[in-house]
Amino acid sequence: MNIYERAKKILEELNKDVYEKEEVIALTFLSAIAGESIFLLGAPGVGKSLVARRLKYAFENGKSFEYLMNRFSTPDEIFGPVSISKLKEDKYERLTDKYLPTSNVIFLDEIWKAGPSIQNALLTILNEKVYRNGDKEEKVDIRAIISASNELPEQNQGLEALWDRFLIRYVVDSIQNVQNFNDMITKSLKSYEDNVDTNIKIKDDEYKQWTEKIDEIKIPSEVLNVIQVIRRYIDEIKKKEERVYISDRRWRKIVRILRSSAFLNSRENVDLMDCFLIAHCIWNKPEQIEKMKEIVAKAIKEHGYSLELKTNSIKKEIKDFDFEVKSETQVYKKYFENVKEIIDSKYYIVMGLETHLSYNYILKSDYDTLTTKEKQIKVFANNGEYKNVFAKKRDKSDTIMIDFKRQYWDVANYYMTFEIKTIKEEREQKETKAPNPRLINEWNKVVNTIKSNIDSEISKAENYLNTQLKSLQTNLFVDKRLSQYVEGNITNAINELQQLKLEVEKIKHYYETIK
Repeated sequence: MNIYERAKKILEELNKDVYEKEEVIALTFLSAIAGESIFLLGAPGVGKSLVARRLKYAFENGKSFEYLMNRFSTPDEIFGPVSISKLKEDKYERLTDKYLPTSNVIFLDEIWKAGPSIQNALLTILNEKVYRNGDKEEKVDIRAIISASNELPEQNQGLEALWDRFLIRYVVDSIQNVQNFNDMITKSLKSYEDNVDTNIKIKDDEYKQWTEKIDEIKIPSEVLNVIQVIRRYIDEIKKKEERVYISDRRWRKIVRILRSSAFLNSRENVDLMDCFLIAHCIWNKPEQIEKMKEIVAKAIKEHGYSLELKTNSIKKEIKDFDFEVKSETQVYKKYFENVKEIIDSKYYIVMGLETHLSYNYILKSDYDTLTTKEKQIKVFANNGEYKNVFAKKRDKSDTIMIDFKRQYWDVANYYMTFEIKTIKEEREQKETKAPNPRLINEWNKVVNTIKSNIDSEISKAENYLNTQLKSLQTNLFVDKRLSQYVEGNITNAINELQQLKLEVEKIKHYYETIK
């Protein structure tokens, strides 16, 4: 049984008779293997302490310590009473057996109510894995410190350093599924019993070996790049929001979490699925959680895996081929077309009108709105003077009909028709000609070559997904549905290549259907 199979089995057994706590149990287990701490935010009674009690069963010699903090808690209650016999020797030491310093799974409820003396000792333990007992420094074998509260630490109360030490932060909610809830309240459960097979429990020497092997897990360049992108996004947010800060020490510990995830998933390298765990480590307020998830997902999707595909060279090949086909099948014939002459970008010239009215210009905008129904418009002279007339259009274009009876009562014709002055402009008309069969055969060979190159690149990308990224949907600590973000660049490249293939088919259909 490899590490992945063993970790998966441990998680399955830790989740027996526990409802809707798969993710928090997995993250708590991960933080313990990484030797880091986790903070659980949630209302009383949602199972925070249960998670801690279950975790100790993952270890062969799991020793747990639980304590509900209050403002009157003393160091004696957490670290052990002062030794009377040592006091007689003028030594101030505590009897730590069965207290926090000699346990390896710690659960501290209502952590923010701890007094300064407790906080200071906890900081040393969290940061250095050392407990200062009198004048001695004792190494502690603490694998996980799980803290919990139904509130966040108050600002400006000296709790910032302690809050920063809890690397993973998670909001624990009550059971949502109706059937799960009914089962929880009606069935006989053994949630607090040790049901983890002794053969898969993690032994003390194994834990030490794993700790060393985790440090050997490699960090690929794409993971480092994603981390840098996330940092840039957070720097932008910091300009707008308070309480958005990730220390250098915290980033180092985050990488430890990523390495631990890779190790427990039986990989030698961190992958981008592991990077989704970063979102659990960088929020400071619950309202930031979704934003941080979006930031991480965006960084992974847009700056994650990429392949050196020949997409650009294929695009150029298709462009050159399309140009060749169009050059051989399209001819342009020139001809002249009568168009209305435009003066000063807004006037047409009404031919012959000046002999009757001394006005020979009409606004282009007026002319364009004329219909077979009469309306009043202006006609202009060279000096800018104008006169109102009634006019309409005939069916024939480039003419205008003016009502002269309204101007001169002795004119026999009701309307007079005038031509709009036109000029000849050169035009170009595109015509197609069918290529000869020999040329079609040559072009078909080009099409087959381009399509073959595209298929080769698609195959390369799909093979990358199936081999290099085969573990995306089996990560023990990340929802497999998030793999779509990891695959984003590769699937986009595949889609683009398939579109290029369609373009080649369109070119082929074009030259084969010309008559």
